[in-house]
Amino acid sequence: MEETIKEKPVNRFFRAVGEALKNKTFHYILKRVLTSLLTLILIVAVVTALIRLLPDTKFYDVKEYKTISQKMGRAAADNYMNRTLFLAGRKDIHGNDVSVLHSIFEYIYWVLPIPKTIPTKWNSNYTQVLESATFFCYFGRSQNLAGRPFVTDLLTSRMGISFTISIICTILTYIFSVPLGIAMAKKPGGPVDKAGNVFIVLNWAIPGLVFYLLMNSIMGRVDGIFGWGHFGFFYEDGKWWTLVPPIFCVVFLGIPGLAIWVRRYMVDELSSDYVKFARSKGLSENTIMYKHVFRNAVIPLIRGLPATFIGAIIGSYYIEYIWTIPGTGVLLIQGLQGSSPDVQLVQGLTVIYAALSMLSFLLGDIVTVFFDPRIKLQSD
Repeated sequence: MEETIKEKPVNRFFRAVGEALKNKTFHYILKRVLTSLLTLILIVAVVTALIRLLPDTKFYDVKEYKTISQKMGRAAADNYMNRTLFLAGRKDIHGNDVSVLHSIFEYIYWVLPIPKTIPTKWNSNYTQVLESATFFCYFGRSQNLAGRPFVTDLLTSRMGISFTISIICTILTYIFSVPLGIAMAKKPGGPVDKAGNVFIVLNWAIPGLVFYLLMNSIMGRVDGIFGWGHFGFFYEDGKWWTLVPPIFCVVFLGIPGLAIWVRRYMVDELSSDYVKFARSKGLSENTIMYKHVFRNAVIPLIRGLPATFIGAIIGSYYIEYIWTIPGTGVLLIQGLQGSSPDVQLVQGLTVIYAALSMLSFLLGDIVTVFFDPRIKLQSD
């Protein structure tokens, strides 16, 4: 009997890698990742170039410049202007103009996921670096917010509340919407379908902002019908019940959109040939509905889940503004407010949101490939 020779772990590893490289799904994922990275680099270049189109006077106070010039001379005023424009990335440390290409390549280097040392503190004349820090990805720091926090620190400190609210809203929306859509699809044109359509039409007729303000007023009143809940007009840290009104608003307005899609997908599937074949075999309607139809109809909904979860990080501007929730949804608006834009904050958030959007599309496509057996990847 011949002795079986065991394959060495190293050889087994390289064989597994070789098989993976031949896999069509792996090729598709790699292609989509590389395309997303190139798109993100293009977005960084376009955003940086658009910001550079803004005039320099948007980044420093002209009145302050004139006041300093009258009191301390032109040199002091120019020093103030150059220092401000240096913080905005429009001039170098010596007061020389920075080209658009230099700004683009510098920012691409900042956002690359590699360790890099960035100066974080200078002396009063900005002639000497006092402190530096190592960053994996650097998106700059806010110029207008108190303490000039780093953009990444702002996101990590605020995304928790936004993510919590959005995930709770997503789960509750699916809990209420999917059964409603299924019930409407069982008998199109029936009583449940008609009642559901009336609810959807009336819900869509309500402007979102008006509904938010109305619910804030109704549910926040102590002497109103919701006074027993003590929800309050604003969110208070440590009081979870103050999040009930905004969560209720998001879920209530989100039910129609998801329910109508569930109904549509299931009605389309009910007219398929395999459903007719299943009925001819004597399968019950519930078995057909839940074991076959729903499994196929839920695939488009699964595809949208990555976008939903990743979009939860961004938060909702109206919800956070009305209920004064310190989340990420108001950051971009805060960066655009005031006499001068918060360049680093706006630029950083734009790139981060673009990256999250592309990641959601990428994950959605990958999820579809794995969950939909009808999709077959073929070589070109």
